[in-house]
Amino acid sequence: MKPLLLSWLLLLALPTEAHIRRRATSDISAALTRAARYHPAIRTAAARYSVDPHLLWTIGYLETRFEPRCISPKGARGMMQFIPATGRRYGLFTRSDFHDPLRSIDAAARYVRDLNAMFGGRIDLVLAGYNAGENAVINSRYRVPPYRETRSYVAHGLTVFKRISDVDILHRLLEPRATSSEVTQRRQQTFSKTRSSRSIYFH
Repeated sequence: MKPLLLSWLLLLALPTEAHIRRRATSDISAALTRAARYHPAIRTAAARYSVDPHLLWTIGYLETRFEPRCISPKGARGMMQFIPATGRRYGLFTRSDFHDPLRSIDAAARYVRDLNAMFGGRIDLVLAGYNAGENAVINSRYRVPPYRETRSYVAHGLTVFKRISDVDILHRLLEPRATSSEVTQRRQQTFSKTRSSRSIYFH
């Protein structure tokens, strides 16, 4: 999957307002470049806490487009946007902790694990809980709360999650390119395996 094609797929997931789309293509390309730096950390944290890495990626994309320095008007900090109270629950105590992308990813994976347990693995409710807080989902009788921001967040998140899962973004996007010698070696290995398997059945 080429970054340009994925940028186009993610652009389609955005709301249709002109002011949002104005610089969306370049913004998405920049976000994908930043995201690639954190793919190993996302995969590691997701495996450690048994959560879907694509869901973790989706949250990082929705929250800040993978910008560790972000601070929201409501006081949420860091790449995965933790408010102080929630951050402390997951080991983020200082400003440095909140803005450390690796610690933020790890804390987000733990939070997603807990949201999964609360909401039976329903991605829409996990996203809603991450955006509005788990109590908002519980008080809405285990439905997406009737907040415009949260409903938009969930709808956008479900679209992004499906598209990046379909292309397996964490393994295909912006992975280091193989050198010519590595490509040659892989081809030789493939050819060798092909000859070996064929010799079993064709004498």
